[in-house]
Amino acid sequence: MRLAGQLAVLARFQRALLKDLEPVQILRNLLEVATEEGVERAALFLYHPSTRELVGEVASGRGRHYTVSAIALPLYSKGPVQEAFFAEGPVKRGEEWLLPVVGEEALFCWSDPEARCQERPRATRETRAMVCPSCFRFAAKGVLSLEGVPQALQPTLPLLAQLTALALKNGELLASRNAALGKLSRHVEALSHVSALAREVARSLEPSAVLETLARALSERFGFFRVTVALVKEGRLEGHLTVRGQEVYWTEGRSRIQLLVEVSPDPLARAVRERKTLVLEREKLPAGVGQGTGPTVAYVPILAEEEPLGVVAVDHGPGGPPVNPEEVGYVELLAGVAGVALKNAKLYREKTQLSLALAAERKRLSQVLEDLPDGVVVLFGDRGFANPRAREALGLGPEVALEDLPTALGPALEGGRLELALGGRSYSVRGRVVGEMRILVLHDISERVRMERALREQVVFTQALVDLAQAALREKGIRGLAEAIVRRLLVLFAADEGVLLAEGEGVLFATCPLPASLPQPNLLERALAEESPLGVEELHPRECGIATSLGLQSALVVPFRAGVFRGGLLLGYRKGRRFGERLLARLAQVGTLLALVLEKARFLELLEAEEERLKALMEHSQDVVYVLDGNGTIRSVSASVRGVLGYDPEGYRRAPVNGLDFVHPEDRPLAEALFRELLAHPGEVRAGEFRVLHADGTPIPMEAWGRNLLHEPRVGGVVVNLRDLRPRLEAERLKGEFIAAVSHELRTPLAVIMGLAELLREEGLSPSAEESVELILESAFRLKTMVDNLLDTSRLEAGRFEVNRRPVNLRPHLLDLAKSFHGVARLSGVDFRVEVEELPVVEADPERMVQVVGNLLSNAFKFTPQGGRIRLGARGEGDVLVLEVEDTGPGIPKEELPKLFQRYARAKNAGARGVSGTGLGLYISKAIVEAHGGRIEVETEEGKGSLFRVILPLYGPHPAGGG
Repeated sequence: MRLAGQLAVLARFQRALLKDLEPVQILRNLLEVATEEGVERAALFLYHPSTRELVGEVASGRGRHYTVSAIALPLYSKGPVQEAFFAEGPVKRGEEWLLPVVGEEALFCWSDPEARCQERPRATRETRAMVCPSCFRFAAKGVLSLEGVPQALQPTLPLLAQLTALALKNGELLASRNAALGKLSRHVEALSHVSALAREVARSLEPSAVLETLARALSERFGFFRVTVALVKEGRLEGHLTVRGQEVYWTEGRSRIQLLVEVSPDPLARAVRERKTLVLEREKLPAGVGQGTGPTVAYVPILAEEEPLGVVAVDHGPGGPPVNPEEVGYVELLAGVAGVALKNAKLYREKTQLSLALAAERKRLSQVLEDLPDGVVVLFGDRGFANPRAREALGLGPEVALEDLPTALGPALEGGRLELALGGRSYSVRGRVVGEMRILVLHDISERVRMERALREQVVFTQALVDLAQAALREKGIRGLAEAIVRRLLVLFAADEGVLLAEGEGVLFATCPLPASLPQPNLLERALAEESPLGVEELHPRECGIATSLGLQSALVVPFRAGVFRGGLLLGYRKGRRFGERLLARLAQVGTLLALVLEKARFLELLEAEEERLKALMEHSQDVVYVLDGNGTIRSVSASVRGVLGYDPEGYRRAPVNGLDFVHPEDRPLAEALFRELLAHPGEVRAGEFRVLHADGTPIPMEAWGRNLLHEPRVGGVVVNLRDLRPRLEAERLKGEFIAAVSHELRTPLAVIMGLAELLREEGLSPSAEESVELILESAFRLKTMVDNLLDTSRLEAGRFEVNRRPVNLRPHLLDLAKSFHGVARLSGVDFRVEVEELPVVEADPERMVQVVGNLLSNAFKFTPQGGRIRLGARGEGDVLVLEVEDTGPGIPKEELPKLFQRYARAKNAGARGVSGTGLGLYISKAIVEAHGGRIEVETEEGKGSLFRVILPLYGPHPAGGG
């Protein structure tokens, strides 16, 4: 009875299995039968290889809302369902049975991999979740979960697991069948589309219609998001059209697709070049090409008998699926049909064009003889015909006989070429013999003959003008030039009288005497006013007083202008003359020539005068000017070299002379360095000082300025100007002696003034008197500083300047110096700030350093306006001491910075502001700082102020080099 019950249960399971064909419904039926047989809950977890998860698919149970579809169990996680999935038989956990569902008879090697696994590397229980599902022996499908299974039903559980596996197998078979039927249906539908498209394309005889039909079919019938078609034209691939959605975009002639087929790496060009289909993933497309495309793009060449005509690219757009192989096959079929259609369309178009061309050619040839501008005679044997042009030239009718033709055409009838005159016109006749047919072509060359004759006459006239100009320019002086011009033009124009005048110059030349003041009116003034040539064939007395006085009947008048130089030429005839247009046109050429020749003559006179003046200046100049070539060889020298250096200015012409050979041997390196500088900096001025040997051997100190003008065509050399320094050196010596003497004489009265002022300051004086005493002391101190500067300058020039360095802290000295400027600050209305930090001991001459800072402060107070600010700063930085004086004065122009520390140098804005001074303070300060092994710097900006910075090493240079 127990066996009968189990068979009945199995029968119900079998009926559930056969009840439906859909896999999910079959499984649901099985689980519902299990529930009806007493199972409280049943669920099926199926393995998904793509995610490696056990996912709840169907469930059945007595409770409400019982579902497992939201459950996904990772295979690598630990759990009862995962454990049962790898088990060989049912697994019981409490009231729940977990049955492994295996699709085929298997070895169950995954249940005990350590003992049964035959692959390498061998799986283990720990790694089987990752390794075994990839093995070809793995057949596990899922896990069937049953809760509350009745005791009577438990023996049938293995069979129930097998039925479940069978249901899964049936479902897979059904899905495969449905997929095959769907694929077959799609194939049939696609082939029908291909057939329909082939018929449509075959009816299209225009390439654009073929391509549009192809693109629309791929978009509408095969669901491609984008279809792009490009055609091959003369080795280039050019975009033709694009279909996106329902829109067609014609891109012919304005597409960005312009690719060289043989070299471009673009997939469109590659598909054409390789003559094969390319299916590329979006990530592998060139930059910019894959934007807005689907996961893959297919590039299919359009071929016709292996000849690449173009390419079509298709994709399903963003978010769409990849292009599958079946779709690629359909596109290839359609591309092949389109290739044949394009070839046919091309042949049809060529045939149509050829037919139209032949028809047009026949029509044109039928009229060519009638409309041909040349005359044509065609003879077949002794008879023939002639077109209207030939009939007009030869005086013949439409029908022509050989004997009717002039005998002079004999050479042309034999295939030759000749020129002859017929009926007052000139013709070029060419003949050609083709079998028994002879053809004569008569080309009217009358206009060419006339132009050639006129050109020859013009060449003769122009050459006459050139000869006239050359002969005239050989004359000396502008009046001799004018006479040569008039006499030549009288011959050229066959005139009887000629008059040439210029504004401001009067009559330059006339062939006959004229009154001092020209008769009025006259044609010359009229031509100048109108600024155009005149040809008067009949002269009236009231028209030109000059012509009346000379007895002229006709006249030609030519005005000319060259800059501000104006004038006119009159050519007169005692007998009446007629003047043609050609003659009047030539008068304009004569006017241009007159202007150029006379202006050049005037310019040459001025140039000669200027050269004479320059020559005189150079001869009496106290400077010597040399022009040297790139090697230093003298190419030219001013005449003043005789008076200054005693050399013959023409000596360099007799033999090559190097200009550097005249430099004193000890100063030769200085001169060579200056010359190298000039060669390295074309166009720039460079200066230097060295001694040059006089002709008698005396060395003369010279100051030299040079500029490289080798690149200047008018000079073509290096220009060097030498100036004798002896007068200046003597003046400087006398000035130095005078300054030293005056400075020494001033020191004694200054000492007395300062001593008396010190005594007065110790007396009990009123505040106003004390302030006056302070001003006396400050003024005397500044005057003493000026005297000391003059003396220091003398010492520097004589090489007797000294500094006495010793270890010293400059802070007390700087603070005392600052106190002496507080009164000046109050009177000047300037904010004077002292920022002197604790300073390290420095090896320096304190008196000299106070002198440097005093000079800088004195300059700052001179230039800082009322309301401005002056700062004195001092600090130690590593192994140097930094002293700074900063002001808010007008600043120093950049162009004056290079000469700021030179002797007697003063800024231009100092004089403009009325600031007094000797220009020696910075010169001496720089010498003192450099004697300490330091340096002095300046930072300035016009309109904002200046910052002077003195940087001293804490340990100065060795005494042997410190002065």
